[in-house]
Amino acid sequence: MTLRRPEHFTHHHAQLADIRLHYVREGRGRPLILLHGWPGFWWEWHKNIGPLAESFDVIVPDMRGYGDSEKPDLSRVDLFHLDRVVEDIAQLLDHLGIEQALLAGHDYSALVLHKFVRKHRDKVIQAAIINPITPGFEGRYLSPGHFPESWYSQFHQLDMAVELVGSSRDACRTYFRHFLNHWSHDKGLFQGEELEIYVDNFMKPGNIHGGFNFYRANLSITSQPWTPLDRTISDCRVTFLQGMGDPVVPSAWTDLVTPWYSRYTIHYVQDGGHFLMREKPAFVNKHLRDAFLK
Repeated sequence: MTLRRPEHFTHHHAQLADIRLHYVREGRGRPLILLHGWPGFWWEWHKNIGPLAESFDVIVPDMRGYGDSEKPDLSRVDLFHLDRVVEDIAQLLDHLGIEQALLAGHDYSALVLHKFVRKHRDKVIQAAIINPITPGFEGRYLSPGHFPESWYSQFHQLDMAVELVGSSRDACRTYFRHFLNHWSHDKGLFQGEELEIYVDNFMKPGNIHGGFNFYRANLSITSQPWTPLDRTISDCRVTFLQGMGDPVVPSAWTDLVTPWYSRYTIHYVQDGGHFLMREKPAFVNKHLRDAFLK
């Protein structure tokens, strides 16, 4: 099947209070916001946007610091805290005149949505989260036993990390290819043109640094990702999807969901990894339709 490249989508920008966000939009129906993670940008949903646009008004933004969205002052790590990203999404909905939306995300956007459904409950119809991340995650993620998988989060704290990874296109490709494939069930999934599109994205000015700043602001040894509100129980209906072969957010950690949600379902995928929207797009599309069209 022909790869649907970034230029094959319709692109927009929204000037918000303190940031200019890029987003792609297709379809009609109830608004569905798809949020990306790291290493990613809006295009990680390229196998989902078209099919889901048959049923929804699909809106796929780049978070601040990623893709073609504006880069805040890269020297100010506080500008990349997830609480600011939550407000970006709320302001984007207001900018688009959307009172309520369906929201789906994974990786960093799992944290964003955990926060969003509490801070802006009135704006959420339902949510879906791939590889759930909740309070308690950080202790396991940064533990010595998990360090063989989470080492990169502390490498990203170093100033030289941006320079090393961005020192050449080959260095950039080698670094991001590792995570894209190692975190997938199929260790050779990302290659050729698809991989080069990721490299194109991260070689844009500020994109490596912007992504690394998310770790500096939210997943350093000393960062404080959660607020007291984040540690309350949500009554929002949430569908969780989890790949059994995800090495960085292991399926066993879904036990952390129970204390924080009162209305949820969890679906497991035996032959899926971290990037379920790419690895199992038909599965993800079906479960989003099944959950959100009820």
